[in-house]
Amino acid sequence: MPAAAGVYFNEANVSGNLIIQAAQLEEPPKPPQPFEPETVLIPAGPFVMGSQPGDGVPMHETPAHEVDLPAYRIGRYPVTNRQYAAFIKREWRQEVPDKKFGWMSREPPVNQGDHPVVGISWDDARAYCAWLCRETGRRYRLPTEAEWEKAARGAAGWRYPWGEEWDDGRCHHSAKGTVPVSTYPEGASVYRCCHMLGNVQEWTSTLWGSDTRENAFPYPYRADDGREDLEAERRLPVVYRVHRGGSYRDERSTLRCSARSYASPTSKIAWRGFRVVLEV
Repeated sequence: MPAAAGVYFNEANVSGNLIIQAAQLEEPPKPPQPFEPETVLIPAGPFVMGSQPGDGVPMHETPAHEVDLPAYRIGRYPVTNRQYAAFIKREWRQEVPDKKFGWMSREPPVNQGDHPVVGISWDDARAYCAWLCRETGRRYRLPTEAEWEKAARGAAGWRYPWGEEWDDGRCHHSAKGTVPVSTYPEGASVYRCCHMLGNVQEWTSTLWGSDTRENAFPYPYRADDGREDLEAERRLPVVYRVHRGGSYRDERSTLRCSARSYASPTSKIAWRGFRVVLEV
């Protein structure tokens, strides 16, 4: 059964078996609005980020190391066309996704309301989060790449959201387009986050740097070393932001929770979207 609102999960590995223990939290101060994305709680504590060096693992993804994060909530799914449409229909100054992504006027692609929204720049994603803050009085933003990775792989640092072994029926990849965010429920992470691999790449708040050949912020991850600077574009001529999760275009060999890549914040493509973090 799905967990009730206000429930979070502690995880421990005992004799190789994952034990989930539910604990009650206080209910949120007011119920969510119909247009708000569903979020799940990621409990405070450490997790294993990154990968050990090995065949096919780029250096910017290494080494594996422990990162300790406070509690936060993250979108159970990527933001959908329907949820994004609620935003642009209320914010008339906001640019609408291009018609090449299926949008007409301010209407989302026909019969794809529950697909992840695509054709979204980094600034568009941040504008959506700012709108959610204004409309709800809650603190929404993009996830850091550390927050994204913990939600995907759990405290144990699994290679895939569902465990250490690949299972081809658990994510959407090697395809020609997106699928509804409710598909592939068997691919959810231990925290019940869905589509952390495949379907669409997802923006994070984290800086890659100004050079595509070299990551300016190598591991270990540190949130206070400049990589979470949200104003870097104002000072530097070229800046790239990290995106995570891969997309429907990717082959299985490139899909793992620790994989990282980058894009210009102005980039708008058919295989990239985002999910939100709600601060607690």
